[in-house]
Amino acid sequence: MTTAQPLNPSLPPCQLGEGIFCDHRTGTIYWVDIQGNSVHIVDASGAHRTLPTSGPVSFVFPLPEEQMLLGLKAGVYRTTPNEGVVPVARLDLPAGHRLNDGKCDPRGRLWVGTICTAKEPSETGALYRMNGGELREVEGGYVNANGKAWSPDGQVMYHADTSRNIIWQYDYNLETGALANKRAFARVEDGSPDGLCSDSKGRVLAALYGGSGVAVYSPRGALVEKITLPVPNVTSCCFGGEDLRTLYITTAYDGMEPEAREKHPLSGQVFTCEMSVAGLAGVAPQL
Repeated sequence: MTTAQPLNPSLPPCQLGEGIFCDHRTGTIYWVDIQGNSVHIVDASGAHRTLPTSGPVSFVFPLPEEQMLLGLKAGVYRTTPNEGVVPVARLDLPAGHRLNDGKCDPRGRLWVGTICTAKEPSETGALYRMNGGELREVEGGYVNANGKAWSPDGQVMYHADTSRNIIWQYDYNLETGALANKRAFARVEDGSPDGLCSDSKGRVLAALYGGSGVAVYSPRGALVEKITLPVPNVTSCCFGGEDLRTLYITTAYDGMEPEAREKHPLSGQVFTCEMSVAGLAGVAPQL
């Protein structure tokens, strides 16, 4: 059983760390604290900086000219040097909803989920694909449309249905971004599937919220390994490093009682783990 280690225990813990992304051009790592309304950046030297946002932020991607693409509560926004944060694609979401995990397919096409955060959640979240300046609903009926990943050839898409504890898979058309033939890939029993990524052998890695680890599934959906963490709420993962064998993992302390936080003091930290199989590089949006 593989064990992950903190990236830097002196970093500020995230209430709801999410959306980790490694820029392979620069070695810079990005992630967000959804409830902490902030973007975190660690460059190749290890220097850390925090950028505040106007509200909940669910994902971040680097763009050319030191700009960034952000998933804010009700839309996708772009940071600019002169105009601040400007909208790219917005949604008219019901009360108690916000954007959730965002991920790009191998062509840089952005997919976004939404989540219902009401006290009594309804299946009114959805999965969206961004086309130009519009987020188009592809599939509804979710409480929490969460992590996404693709097979090495881009022919299969995976999607975490957190409230149902299922990871779905679809046939994926790279030319059009169309989904087909939805079927269950894995049913998660130890925690709930959150963020996803995949490796060069076609294995799918799932962060386990409430499951203290990252599950590694074979291309056929069999659980082959679990990476353990000393915290309960594991939220997202991505590959980085020069050889793409370093797994970066975000966690959260959201909802934990003081006794639980005392028992798990590293909750909210970013962790790393060296893997025997190289991962797939994260893809930034092509706008």
